[in-house]
Amino acid sequence: MNAGFHEKVLQLVASVAETDEVLANLELPLYECQLLDSIKTVELMIRIEEEFGLKISPAEFERENWGTPRRIIADLEKRMRVNA
Repeated sequence: MNAGFHEKVLQLVASVAETDEVLANLELPLYECQLLDSIKTVELMIRIEEEFGLKISPAEFERENWGTPRRIIADLEKRMRVNA
């Protein structure tokens, strides 16, 4: 994927987490820092579907795959390749 994809994902995460810290620290532990919780995770899934057309159901979500901004990007890249 390209840098534009990464930037869009980071902007979505920053918006949902309500902090720009995710833009500067790709290893930020989102759940441990309480920047994401179950409700915000579902909101992020909805925004990802709206932005990229990638539907992620809560049943196929694994929290450890979304623990940091870098992991979210990697998980979404993998899902995009599978759905391509």
